[in-house]
Amino acid sequence: FFRRNRYANFGDLGASVKQLLDDYQKLTKKNENINSIEDMQSFLERYPDFRSKSINVSKHVAVISELSRLTDLCQLLDISEVEQEIACNSDRSTHKQDLLGRIRNPKVKMADKVRMSILYVLRYESYDDLREIKQALAEKGVQVAQLGLLDAVLEYAGEAKRAPGLFSQGGIMAKLTKTFNNFGGVQNVYTQHQPVLYHIMQNILNGKLKDSAFPPLLTAGGSGTNFRPTEVIIFMVGGATFEEATRVAEFNAANNDIKVMLGGSCVQNSTSFLKEIGTVFGR
Repeated sequence: FFRRNRYANFGDLGASVKQLLDDYQKLTKKNENINSIEDMQSFLERYPDFRSKSINVSKHVAVISELSRLTDLCQLLDISEVEQEIACNSDRSTHKQDLLGRIRNPKVKMADKVRMSILYVLRYESYDDLREIKQALAEKGVQVAQLGLLDAVLEYAGEAKRAPGLFSQGGIMAKLTKTFNNFGGVQNVYTQHQPVLYHIMQNILNGKLKDSAFPPLLTAGGSGTNFRPTEVIIFMVGGATFEEATRVAEFNAANNDIKVMLGGSCVQNSTSFLKEIGTVFGR
């Protein structure tokens, strides 16, 4: 079950657990029909497997129920939608109002408010909304050290520091793949964002990786449009993420002629990354 669902989104995971429960219910009904000695004997033979399935189903249902409770409690679906929209579509006016609305929402955790704000100021750095965003956060109790993270991230990865392309994955393709049917019929926007790594892998596959950005150490095998490796090792200095690991797994499953191995200094999430940024830049 883990192997089949390790890269599934939350909606697909819920559907898989429901299928597990449906299969168990069919087995339960089968065990209800005990009308003879032969039925009893057959039940006893099936009982160990039945008991094992019962325990597994109970565990999976308990886990998905707790995940669902925390998702609702922390407003994670709503937060994720705002983050996906900011990352993949350019609409400053709407995104600003969405962000300020979540900052004022008492149900949204402080860490989530800060993370959404960082994403917004990275996207719309040139509009000089930083002061207003920091003031809105401060009014809701965000500490000075946390506010300093907005300046630290801009210092680390602002427009003058980062390579181009961070927010260029939106547009018409993002809109075409914007929604999918979630478990229970809920529409959400989890499939819009693709990390930069995804586009790098596609360029490797199509022989379009620019030598100017990724200069080859050895030229005997060719480079540019003439070079299509069969094995690629990608090492992320500073840490890789679970989303990047998921895209690598999907890429490998879809392409038989090339395999990618992902490595990194560590596995980063937003909490560990911001802690590291704060330490490096003294925030």
